[in-house]
Amino acid sequence: MSKKRRKTTVQLQEKIEQLLKNQGKKTFTVKQLLDALGLRHEEKRILLEELKNMQEKGRLVKTANGRYGLPESLDMLTGVLEGNRRGFAFLRPDRGSEDVYINAGNLKDAAHGDRVLVRLDGKRKKGRRRREGQVVDVLERGRNRLVGTLRREKKKSFVVPDDRRFPGVVQVPRRELNEARSGDKVVVEVSKWADGGGSARGSLVEHFGPAGSMQTEQLAFKHKYDLPGEFPRKVLNELDILPAEEEIPRLAEEQDRTDLRHLDMVTIDDEQARDFDDAVSLETTAEGGYRLGVHIADVSEYVREGKPIDREALKRGTTTYLVEKAIHMLPPLLSEKLCSLQAETDRLAVSVIMDIDAKGEPVKAQFFSSLIRVNERLTYRQVESYLNGEEQRPFKDNKLPEMLDKMSELAEILRRRRMERGALDLDLPEAQIEIDEEGVPLSVDKREMGRSESLIEEFMIYCNESVARHLAGKKLPCVFRVHPLPAEEKLTALRETLTLLGVKALSGLRVLKPGHLKGLLEETKGERVERLVRYLVLRSLPQAYYSAFNEGHFGLASDCYCHFTSPIRRYPDLVVHRILKQQLSPEGLPRDKAENLLERLPDIARQSSERERVAIEAERASIESKKAQYMEQKLGEIYTGIINGVANFGVFVELDNTVEGMIPINELEDDYYIYDEKTASLVGERTRKTYRLGDEIEVRVIRAGREEGQVTFAPVTA
Repeated sequence: MSKKRRKTTVQLQEKIEQLLKNQGKKTFTVKQLLDALGLRHEEKRILLEELKNMQEKGRLVKTANGRYGLPESLDMLTGVLEGNRRGFAFLRPDRGSEDVYINAGNLKDAAHGDRVLVRLDGKRKKGRRRREGQVVDVLERGRNRLVGTLRREKKKSFVVPDDRRFPGVVQVPRRELNEARSGDKVVVEVSKWADGGGSARGSLVEHFGPAGSMQTEQLAFKHKYDLPGEFPRKVLNELDILPAEEEIPRLAEEQDRTDLRHLDMVTIDDEQARDFDDAVSLETTAEGGYRLGVHIADVSEYVREGKPIDREALKRGTTTYLVEKAIHMLPPLLSEKLCSLQAETDRLAVSVIMDIDAKGEPVKAQFFSSLIRVNERLTYRQVESYLNGEEQRPFKDNKLPEMLDKMSELAEILRRRRMERGALDLDLPEAQIEIDEEGVPLSVDKREMGRSESLIEEFMIYCNESVARHLAGKKLPCVFRVHPLPAEEKLTALRETLTLLGVKALSGLRVLKPGHLKGLLEETKGERVERLVRYLVLRSLPQAYYSAFNEGHFGLASDCYCHFTSPIRRYPDLVVHRILKQQLSPEGLPRDKAENLLERLPDIARQSSERERVAIEAERASIESKKAQYMEQKLGEIYTGIINGVANFGVFVELDNTVEGMIPINELEDDYYIYDEKTASLVGERTRKTYRLGDEIEVRVIRAGREEGQVTFAPVTA
């Protein structure tokens, strides 16, 4: 499509949306749109083409009588389906809004991961707080290839998907089975999805072999989460023509970059890290404030928009960090060498220099392309040891201790300022898994965030906000990181659950507002139920996502936020870099390019959000699999844990080392237990013994399966 045609398309679609937003009528006929837009009759074909494009993307709805309207004005929403193994699903709306419940009968042939158009029910059903709806149309399939286990029964053959969010089975023709046997892992391509009754139908496209073998499970895992493999040949060919490392100083001079090699700066990362996105520097100002420098690898200098590396990076969206390996967004030549901010090496960067007063308030910010040289690579453990007074001078550079002291001081000021404005402290301890050379887990422990990690987190948040405010202030396109307000219904449900736990922080409030969550987290800090309360609060919040529209970030209490600091591993950061650099250039951001971006950014944001969710699922599954493999070695051992979930089929328990498992109801052998929905507990019919949220419990490990990532417990009875 030519630039002129693209510009016309963007303008026409914007005019259509503005017209429908501003007019009192909900829908328009084609003729009414022609007249209202001032188009000639001979331009009807162009209008129809754009209406069709907008309809396919879910930006418009065509009614049964041929009229057009915005989804929201017709009580409809677009979004991505989040399936559930019990058959129902939730819609995650494209724009910030509470999830919508969709029962199995209202899904039509839509499946987990599909982007759909949903009609909302007019009224909430009695006794239900959540919104409900039904699928009207599938706008885009999430995936049509599923990993599963082949089953052969009599004359029928079918595949049971590993991902139980795809309920039911997929029938396959027996003639396609060849050497595949019942119980083998396979990939099935769905040709027809189940609509109401019956089964989905498809064809076998790949056969991995018997379930349970390491090779089979690794292949199945890769396909299940649609993880990318090797980089394509076109990408590797483009690497051959990139500037060599020794050319960096020449490039910087030609581009008239600001030379910051005189600044003392460091990277602070994990010991295993090899892709260093960010470096930090700090000086004091004459007024007694701070001059914080955040220097980010200039990936955009090497990854040119629209070229093979860029297209592959957008397709991947993010780097996925599994327990055993990382699946990079960019090839190692870029992620670990040319772009990585290695110590004592010249590197191209985009620098943000921020003056901050003694109270943590912003004074000014400067943005420019730079040439930098990191003094020293530091690790979190190394910096943590110094800040805790365990080592006085563990660094090569004698100037670093004083700078780190000032950094720690500033980070504490910034964190306190962020908490005071209403940000939520929701960091949960993560699992730290040690594995041997063959991938066998040796230990699973709880990993708490230290001061060194908090220091970097605060600086990156502050930098991201500075960039977002700068672009938004100049009314430039941007990929924002947004986190909507939690739905009132979810906050009410949270209050009820907390009351059951005996946490009274919210019980006296008639109307629960988001600002009350901060007080709740502070009140329960250090208490036995602290982790459970944080988990419950997290569960009540919507998921953050990328958007071309600024909707604020609730969790950070920020009115304008984006991701800028990790372009090596996140595609939205790379896009923001390009926009900022273009704006800083002598010619600025041309209007036609800005209009092109406005058209493309919603799709980029959606693709990035979807790939992020896939990466999170894969990373979580990888961790749970390793935890289960570790617990396979602990069968029969006794642990103490906290009940963090109760259902009619069992009790969920989390151990101190972050391993989570379930006590199936049939393992509660001392009584017949009944689920009490009002108190979210299991109660013994005869003994009245009760299992409830927050209770401490001793459990014995009785089963563990690394394939499913599941651990099964039994209660330890006196």
